[in-house]
Amino acid sequence: MIRIDCRGLPTDALAQSEQIRAATACFERHGYAILDHIIPEDTVRALHDEFNDRYRDYIADREPEDSLQVGNKRFMIPLHLSGNLGAPLVFANPYVIALVREVLGREAVLEAFGAIISLSGSEAQHPHPDGPPLFGSEISTLLPAHALTFALPLVEMNEVSGTTAVWPGSHRLKDRPEVPPEQPVIPVGSCLMWDFRLIHSGAPNLSDRPRPMVYATYARRWYQDPVNFIKAAQQRLVFDPAFIEGLPEEMRPLFSHVRGALLPGEPFRG
Repeated sequence: MIRIDCRGLPTDALAQSEQIRAATACFERHGYAILDHIIPEDTVRALHDEFNDRYRDYIADREPEDSLQVGNKRFMIPLHLSGNLGAPLVFANPYVIALVREVLGREAVLEAFGAIISLSGSEAQHPHPDGPPLFGSEISTLLPAHALTFALPLVEMNEVSGTTAVWPGSHRLKDRPEVPPEQPVIPVGSCLMWDFRLIHSGAPNLSDRPRPMVYATYARRWYQDPVNFIKAAQQRLVFDPAFIEGLPEEMRPLFSHVRGALLPGEPFRG
C-alpha cells in the first residue's frame, strides 16, 4: 500500500508539498491515504492513557445510551472536545486538514468526532462503506468525495490487535470486489483516512487488550452522516461554548455548520 511520510514536513504551505499532493492522488484514485508520523508517538501514548482514564466506563461489552454497537464487541462512542484528546493536534491535525481541504474543499467541516473501541476477542466486521450512495449508486461512484473518515489508533493496528481492512478502489465500484482486502499496519503516531464510499472492515482483535481508535468525520458542509447516528442520545460533536470562542480563527471554519447553535452555558450536542 502507498504510505506518505510526514516526518519533519513543515506545516506551512502543506497543500503545495509533494507529500500532500501524493496523498491526494492516492486518496482520489484508491479511496484511502496513510499518513505516517503526524503526531509524536509519546503524545499518542499519553492520549491512550487519558482515554483509559476518562472513558473507562465505556470499555465494556455493552452499549451505553449515547453509544452505538457497530459489530461484535465493537462500539462507537462520543469524545468530548476537551483535554488532550480534544486538542487541535487531534481534531485539526495540520497534515490531516491539508488533505481534507484538498479532497473536500476549504469549506469542509468536522461532522462528527469520537472513538471506536474494539474489545479483546472482537470478530471481523462485515465489509461496508460508511454511508449510503448519493443520488443512486451509479452516479455516486463517479462523483468527488463528499465525506471521509480519519482514524487515529491509540495502539498499533496490526495482525494481532487488528486493523481496518480496506478494498482499494472500491469507492468507484458499485459492488465489493471479490479480492482479499489490504490490511495495513498503522503504527502509533500514524493515521488511516478513507473515502466514505470505500468498502472497509474492522479486523478481529486477537490481543488481550482493547483497541481504541479516535475517529473524525470530515464532510462537505451540506452533508450529514445518515446512518451512524440513529439514537436520540448519540452526539456527533460534544463541546462547551467556550471551546468555539477559544479556537484560532483558521480552525473555526471546521465548525461553521454549528456556529450559533449553542445556548448560553450549555454544551453543543450534535
